[in-house]
Amino acid sequence: MLRGQWSRYSLFALLLAAWGGSAPAQTPQAKDTRPTVAVLYFDNGAIGRAADYDPLRKGMADMFITELMKNTNLHIVERDRLQSLLEEIDLAQTKTIDKETAVRIGKLLSAHHMIMGAFVVTPDGTMRIDARAVNVETSETEHAETVRDKADNLLNMLPTLARKFIAFVPPPLLPPLPPPAKSGDLRYLITYARAMDAQDNHDKARAVALYKEFLQSAPPTLLVDQRRLAEEHVTRLQAAP
Repeated sequence: MLRGQWSRYSLFALLLAAWGGSAPAQTPQAKDTRPTVAVLYFDNGAIGRAADYDPLRKGMADMFITELMKNTNLHIVERDRLQSLLEEIDLAQTKTIDKETAVRIGKLLSAHHMIMGAFVVTPDGTMRIDARAVNVETSETEHAETVRDKADNLLNMLPTLARKFIAFVPPPLLPPLPPPAKSGDLRYLITYARAMDAQDNHDKARAVALYKEFLQSAPPTLLVDQRRLAEEHVTRLQAAP
């Protein structure tokens, strides 16, 4: 079959040449030369009530990723791809990943930079978020930032922190930061993060129910990127056998 196809193509090329034309050229796909950045799940260092904050490990990473994606001069590894790799190398249930392991994960993802984050919540409700970028080639920490506020104000802290990491490459004109969230709006991100965790654990019914709860309870102007992703997840999960 291949030989017959090649013969027909050769005849077509000869006819084109006889008519003064040429065979259609194969246009090579342009290589994406943008720096690739991956964001690991955040380490939970909450003091007391740590289980209440544990869903934020994934929720914060997801917010960080969607904010970094606003710099179109960067190539950002999607969370689903990170989760698939963590499952493949038996690290999906690991709560803390050290720098050496982060570099190994970065190489498997073909990433140039790995962002690692951690948060601490004190008994009075104060949250500190630390984030650092590690160069996958050299294993060196190349940038680090910290923000601190009340945990209820996380939805304001995290986009501000992400913007400090967005300039690995100068970004185009960025959209403004989202309107300030209200104290207590953190519960919506926790619901969304629980839905992601249920999806990662292949509990389709629970994931769909939690995504729908998030979509119905969170104001439409809040966590807009997560709302879009939740709608996509619900559609895909409901269509799956």
